[in-house]
This record gives sequence, C-alpha cells and structure tokens, in this order.
Amino acid sequence: MRQILLNDRGALVARMPRPALEDGTLLVRVRYSLVSTGTELSGLRASADPADKGSVTERARASAGLARHYLKAAIAEPDRAMRRVAAIARGRIAALRPSPAAAPKFTAADLTWTRHAATALDASGEGVRLTTDASSGAYQAAAGPIAVDPGTTPVVSISGTVAAGAVTMGLLNDAGDRWLGSRIYERGAFDDQLIFDPAGSSSITFVIAAAGAGPSTLSIDRISISMLPALSDGLPQSELDQQGWNVGYSAAGEVLAVGAGITDLVPGDLVACAGAGIANHADYVVVPRNLACRVPPGCPLEVAATTTVGAIALQGVRRAAPQLGERIAVIGLGLIGQITVQLLRASGARVYGLDLDAGRVERARRHGLFAGATEPDAFRRLVRDATGGRGADRTLITAATKASHVINLAMDVTRAKGTVVIVGDVGLHVERAAFYRKEIDLLMSTSYGPGRYDAQYEQRGADYPYAYVRWTLNRNMQAYMETAADGRIDVKALIDKVVGVDQAPDAYRQLAAGTDAPLAVLLRYPDDERPLPEPPDATAVHLRGHRRPASGQIRYALVGAGAFGTSMLVPQMQKRRDVFFLRAIVSRTTVQASNFARANQVEILSTELDDVLRDPEIDLAVIATRHNRHAAQVAAALRAGKHVFVEKPLALSWDELDDVVAAWREAGAPVLMVGFNRRFSPAIEALASALPPQRGPLVMNYRVNGGYIPGDHWVQTAEGGGRNLGEACHMYDTLRFLAASPVQSIAAAAIQPGDRPVLRTDNFTATLGYRDGSLGSVMYTAIGPKTGLGKERLEVFCDGDAYVLDDFQRLTRASDQRVLWEAGAPDKGHEREMSRLADALSQGEPPPIPVEELFETTAVALHIEDLLSGRGAAGVE
Repeated sequence: MRQILLNDRGALVARMPRPALEDGTLLVRVRYSLVSTGTELSGLRASADPADKGSVTERARASAGLARHYLKAAIAEPDRAMRRVAAIARGRIAALRPSPAAAPKFTAADLTWTRHAATALDASGEGVRLTTDASSGAYQAAAGPIAVDPGTTPVVSISGTVAAGAVTMGLLNDAGDRWLGSRIYERGAFDDQLIFDPAGSSSITFVIAAAGAGPSTLSIDRISISMLPALSDGLPQSELDQQGWNVGYSAAGEVLAVGAGITDLVPGDLVACAGAGIANHADYVVVPRNLACRVPPGCPLEVAATTTVGAIALQGVRRAAPQLGERIAVIGLGLIGQITVQLLRASGARVYGLDLDAGRVERARRHGLFAGATEPDAFRRLVRDATGGRGADRTLITAATKASHVINLAMDVTRAKGTVVIVGDVGLHVERAAFYRKEIDLLMSTSYGPGRYDAQYEQRGADYPYAYVRWTLNRNMQAYMETAADGRIDVKALIDKVVGVDQAPDAYRQLAAGTDAPLAVLLRYPDDERPLPEPPDATAVHLRGHRRPASGQIRYALVGAGAFGTSMLVPQMQKRRDVFFLRAIVSRTTVQASNFARANQVEILSTELDDVLRDPEIDLAVIATRHNRHAAQVAAALRAGKHVFVEKPLALSWDELDDVVAAWREAGAPVLMVGFNRRFSPAIEALASALPPQRGPLVMNYRVNGGYIPGDHWVQTAEGGGRNLGEACHMYDTLRFLAASPVQSIAAAAIQPGDRPVLRTDNFTATLGYRDGSLGSVMYTAIGPKTGLGKERLEVFCDGDAYVLDDFQRLTRASDQRVLWEAGAPDKGHEREMSRLADALSQGEPPPIPVEELFETTAVALHIEDLLSGRGAAGVE
C-alpha cells in the first residue's frame, strides 16, 4: 500500500505492508484523509524557510529533534543510537557544514579523491585507507564529482573493513549542499551497495565522514560505480531511504473486514476514522471500534474525512454549553474555528470572531459569523459594543500559539461569571486580575471528547454507559456527521483542495512554500494500478535495495519491532554477523518497523507472522512482542519448522505452556531458546565457577527492588501478565542454573495491599526447594526506594562461605572480601546469550539452555502465580 511519511526534507510516498486486522478493530480502505495544514506543514515550513539564520549547532539540533519521531532510544548502546539520529538528520545538516579548504588529491579505483579532515589517507592504489579525526561528523575524504546519466540511479558497490570506531559513507548532490543518502558502518567487515535517488542531480560526490565514534580506521578494498536505468513499475531502485514519521488523524473509507467482537459494523459500511497514528494518510488503516463511526446517509465521504476536527470543534462547543441567544466569541478562525462558528450558529448563538487573516474572517461571515475583526483591539471594541459593554457570555479559543496573549484577550472580552474554553494549543500564563475579578470559569476541551486518551476506551473498546456519558468521542463524531448531513453546517465549502496521494510530495512542497494556508486539504486514494512486485493490499513487501545473506548465515525474522527487539536483541546479534542475518521484520507498528528495516537494509517488512513462517528461507524466528502474544507465536513458528528465540516469558498460562510443549515435540525438537539472559552474565558464570565442584546444598537469596509500575501499565495487564510471570522468571532461571538441580517444592506469599495501589504479584516472596537439597528464595518488591538501593542483589551461601552479587556490577566472596568480578556498568548477559545461540545453530552445539529447564522455569512461575492469586496449587511438571 501507499503511505505518506514526512521527514525534514518533505513528504514522500512509501510502499508499506497493509496493516493487520486484530480483535476489536476494523480494516478500512481509505478514500479520503484530511491534511492538518498547521501541524503537518509547520516543520516543513521551518525547514524550507530561507530566513532561518540560526547557528549551525541550533539548526542541527532542530533536525535531530525531527528525527525523534521515528527513532527509539537505544537500551544497550546509546552512542550508537546517537549516531543513527545524526544520520537521519544529516540530510539537512550537510547544507550547514562550512566548505572544506583545498586539500591534496589522489587517484584510486579510477576516482579522484580529496582529503579533508582525515588525519591519514592513502588512495594511491586500487584501495583506500583512511583514519578519521575525532569530530562528530566532519567530512574526512571525498571522491568525485561523478557524472550521473540522465534517467539513471547511481549504484556504489563497496566492500572493506572498519577496523576501529565507525564511519559514515554516502552521496552528496551536484551542488554539494545536501546528502542524497548516507549509511553508518560500525566496526567489522562490510560488503554493500549504496543506492540513492539522485533527485535530479547531474553529478554526485562520494563522501566519507566521521560518525561521532572518535578516531576511526577504514579500509576500502573495492569500490565501483555504475548507473541503473529506471524500472518499469515506477518504483525506485532502492526503497531504503524512504524513512520518516507517519501523519494523518482524520480519514474516511470503506470497511473491508471486522475483527472479533465487532457486530454492529460489517464489510461494505462507510466509516469515518480518527486518531493520530491510526487514521494515517495511507491506502489502508486498522482502526479500533471506538475510533470509527458509520457515515450517515446524506454526508459526503469528503466531509466524513473531516470528522476528527469536527468532533474537536463539537467537544469545545459542548464544554462551552451555549444557550439560545447568547453572544459568543471565537478566537482563531482556522478549520476548527470555522466549524465551531457554524456549530454555535446552529445552536442559536450570535457569534463574533477574531483572526489575523482577513480572508478567514470573511469566510466565517459567509457561514454564520455575525461580525469579525482582524486585530485584538478592534475585537475588544466589537465584543464590547455587541454586548452593551458586558462582554461575551462565552469565549472559545481555537487558535494555536505558544504565546499567552490569546488567553488573556479571552479573559478581557468575556463577561463576569462567563466561561472561557480552551480548544487550541495556546500558552497558559493567565494574568490574574481579569480572571479573578470576573470569576471566570476556565475550561479545557480535551480533543474529540470523553474517551480520548483512555486506553480502555480507545484500544480495548470499553464504551462508557450512555446514561452517564451521553457524548463520548464516538458519539461526538456521529453527531457532527449528522449535523453536516442535515445541512445545518456547510463543511464542504471549507475544503479548498483535493490532491491525489501520488501527487502528495509536490502538494506538500507547494503548501509549505505558499503564503496562504488553505483551510481544509484532502488527500484522495484511487486504486493503485502500478505493476507492483506485491499486490497493493499485501501484508508483506520485499524492499528494493536490501542486503543479501552470505552463504551459511542463519536468516532470521524479528517479530516485534519495539525498543527491546531493535535496540537490544538486534545489536547483540549483529555482533555475530558471521552467523546471523536479519532478513525480515514483522510488526503491527508499521512505520517504526519500516524505518528500522530500511535503515538496516532488511528485505522483508510484514505485518503478519504467517507471511514469514511460510518463507522457506527464514531459519529462525526472534520473538520480541508483548508477553500475551509469545506462546501462540512460538507454537506457530515451531510448527512451521523454524528455530525460535523468544524474549521472556514463554507463556502466561498452563494451557499456553502445554501448547508450546506439544508444538516443540511435533516439530521434532528444533532449537527453542527463551531470553533468560542472566545465567549468561559474566558475573553469574564467575559465581558458578567459584562454587566448589563437590559442594553441599546451596542457600540462595535473590532480592529484587523492582520499582513501582501502575496497575494500568501494559506490563500489569493481560498484555504483560504481571511482574511475577514477566520478570521474576529471570530470577527463577538464575537460581535453577546455580543449583543445577530440578525444583522439587514451591511456596509463595504476597503482600496484603488493602486499598493501597500496589499489587500482590509484584510484592511477594517465593521459596524454592531443589532435588539436591538446595534452597532458593526470591523477594520481589515494588514498594522500595528509587534511589539509594540497587535493583538486584543475590547472596549464595555454601560450605562455610558466601558470595554476594550487587546489580551485576560486582561479585564478592565474603570470607576474604575478594572481588571475583567487577564491571563499570551492569552486564546481564545479553551478548553472551546470543553468541551461545549462534554457536548452537551454526555448529550443532546443544541449546544454550536445555529445553526441559525452559519448561520447568515457566511452570515454576505459573505455579507461583497461582499461589499469589489464590488459585490453589497447580501441579508442576
């Protein structure tokens, strides 16, 4: 499907997989979506503004700020994450870099090289050897310019090694003031192709730049440049640079399918859709039931596409509670202000408006505004004269400005005991005098109405009782469209432009450059009739320009592109590039996954697990989704003949565990690994080595100061399963590893919280007896301090000695206070864990954790959960 993304260069139309239908959601074929001419264009206008003369540092920081829309902070490697931020922002920063001084030139591989900031450059033969300076991103060396044949795309084939640090390599346009694209290369060997759209440039320059990793050493063994002709399907030679953040929050289209639990809408129904990150500018969207509303007869689909802003305006009117005959002021006559005026007029009020744009004031007058002004003092006089000096009964602020003069103007023009309603995003530094003297009611209108920002309502479909909450956000959407269908408001007259989705990049460019901002701009989505590699509604796409695996590599699919999977698991697996090759990403968070896939040159991007499980070229599924999905996805992957790594927990119920065990046996016992990483930490391995070979029973005490997490956080809900199942399983596995003996008995007791907001399943003790006579206890609490006490402390007593591990940073033997292992930062074993998995898969070694122990540890956690929740003593197998 086509989806519009924005980045600091403008809008682009990216090819994306169709979102996957889930329970309680609708799959909608979008026909129209509304462009937010304020929010969506503001960043583009700032980027294109030639009057922006801020410093290089300030403007670079602004570009990096844009990158936050689609880059999650790294958990394991923050320096690497910052280099990725810089790469995303570099398209703009390149134009800000001072021109390098004249430098010596060299010839190698038929290219003319110029040394800039590099401390050493050897380009005298076929290869290139270079050492960078310590800068964050300065040009080190460049080759070119290289002529680009008309209608072709340059391809730079390059291989070599980064011996130390990291470097950036990429292409500049013919003017040398903008990156066409760039890629960061970390330490290790590389064999790659740089394929970037020349964007009309008649020549390119190949540039090597620093990547913020300090002095770095690069060897290029092979570099060649060729030109590829345009493809017949209209797609670029590489889709990897199509990165950005998703936009859109108001759309309308046709229901194609409904998820389980929805009975009042069926395929073929026309619906309006709401929600940032949900009602995207895309051919297809998946929308939770309460964020979709049936379009009533008589309401054009173009008007239905404005329903989100209509509901915002309507909620503001409801908060104001106008009465027939009242004088009401509206400050700000953009689209929401225009609709607000019409709704107030339809309710019998006489409306007075202010906007700095005389054209908008005049348009509002044609649709119900009684009188208007374009200047604050004139507006004060207008309201004074219209109300006999008393002031407006109610004032609605529909403007958007960070300044506070608007809210204080509203206080000035509102009568004593009147009401001011904030609908737009304005500064809130209220001057007390008028506010206090008039005793004005200041109200906030929250977006579309009751239910907005409530995950139970929006995501889980829990409606509010009709008798108690008459106007939810969904019922506001319905009322808005009915009002339009009845002809009481004329929204179609506010639609200034309708643009086809394929023309969106040019349209956004024109809108950003224009001086007159239109009120409403719609995007239209005709059928995509291009001869594409996959159908427009495919849930998996193969991205052009992807990397290819080397012979013998284990090809894996990352299932779940959240922060842990992308910034912990994948980086650790990249350290074993000799074994692991990331070939596919499966995720319901399409844009975030797409950015990561394209940045890492991944071939397959999918929203459905089945797409990759059917692929015979996928060897391993790496599952990092929400906890409640783990067991079903593990079982499906095993039955499809894949090896599986799943982040803990393995299962959240006995039935789920039974299904996983059955799937593993049916599949012929492939490698199954659960992310119990702590047993692989250097500290635990050092502790296991320090214990006497012929030892008596151990007594182990594992204290976890987990920190408070609210009960409505996903970890505590059915998605996460709670902290006993979701995290304490780590501790049970660690104790099992040290005891080297099966669990034989289990006891557990939880806190009695009463009416306090703490949970039994994250404040408890569990005692485990082992077959060899060892004893282990886990004390897990969420009511401890945030500072002054570490998170994890493990004490092991054995044969007259004791060993103490503090936060996986320091292991000490008590008898002589000898430090057996120490590190500057916690090392919980993730790197070693994935390396052991690589050896098991590539060399046929035994699985890193025997599968029986995986099942046992999961059963222990489930048994303890039963004890903590009062469900009795289920058996342990």
